[in-house]
Amino acid sequence: MPRAAKNQKELLPRGIRRHKSGGYIVDVTFNGERRTQTAPTLEQAIIVQNNLRAQLVQAVQVLTSWTLKTAVGKTIDLVWAGRGGEMSSRRNAKAALDFFGEDCPLPHITTDRIDEYVQFLLKKGNSGATINRKLAALSRCLRTALERDKLAAIPHMPRRPEGEHRIRFLTEDEEEKMLSIIERLGYAPLLKDVILVMIYTGFRCGEVWNMQAKDINPETGTITAWKTKSGHPRTIPIVDKIQPIIERLLGSSGGGRLFPGCNNTWLRPRWERVRFHMGMADDAQFVPHMLRHTCATRLSREGVSMPLIKEWMGHSTIQVTARYAHFAPSDLYKAAKALSKNAT
Repeated sequence: MPRAAKNQKELLPRGIRRHKSGGYIVDVTFNGERRTQTAPTLEQAIIVQNNLRAQLVQAVQVLTSWTLKTAVGKTIDLVWAGRGGEMSSRRNAKAALDFFGEDCPLPHITTDRIDEYVQFLLKKGNSGATINRKLAALSRCLRTALERDKLAAIPHMPRRPEGEHRIRFLTEDEEEKMLSIIERLGYAPLLKDVILVMIYTGFRCGEVWNMQAKDINPETGTITAWKTKSGHPRTIPIVDKIQPIIERLLGSSGGGRLFPGCNNTWLRPRWERVRFHMGMADDAQFVPHMLRHTCATRLSREGVSMPLIKEWMGHSTIQVTARYAHFAPSDLYKAAKALSKNAT
């Protein structure tokens, strides 16, 4: 509360007093640590007081907070481990570690520093979507610290605009060509099975690698992905196209994984060779994930509703599914015909 200065009418805030030689003395104590400073005017003294208090608070936070390395490690163990998307989250968090430094105290990651991080990523050629994923990983790490009282507040995270990108998918002709090349290169039947299962389930690579015999229900004709990116299991019907493949894999799985020994490291060189023989070496979007896009695109093209596609694909929001809406048959032609009936 303001108090009256001795022999003066002015009221001074607590922690500010007149200096005998003129000006003001600012006295701030926080958590047992004291700092003083002088200022020529009351207005400047108030500014100094706020700055000193902020410095003391931050100093205490630095002493008690985690480093970025600790926050990332805790987030991996407590949040990301064992969930879909773990590896991409790790990679995005590593980008922050490389920029800010492993030993960076979390309170030092301010909005200004985050702005510098964004500019750094832009200069590296990262897209708006990529930058947003990296900021989301950083934000999740900071939130882990906040939830455990190791950080007072999370700084503002800017969001970059994400442009509309072409959704790359396989046409039926490209699918036939790809399977033919796989046969010719001697990668059948295993790679051929993987490709077809990815197309006709829409499962992510990691979800396919984790498929086990117990995930197949012959009575209902369904398959369940338990370890998904969203953390929620997803069950879909087995499409006739891959029914023989699933049955054959079940017979040879011994009750374990349907694709033992298969992972991204196994797939990468085989995919690159197939991609080269298809003449797609310069198509940056010709990647395994496009097989998932192929599934969603074909569902949309056949007139399946967006909510059903969302459930089939396991999208987090309908906005993600809406990217495929333009592949659906248009009702605008019906509207045009309706108007034509009244034309004279």
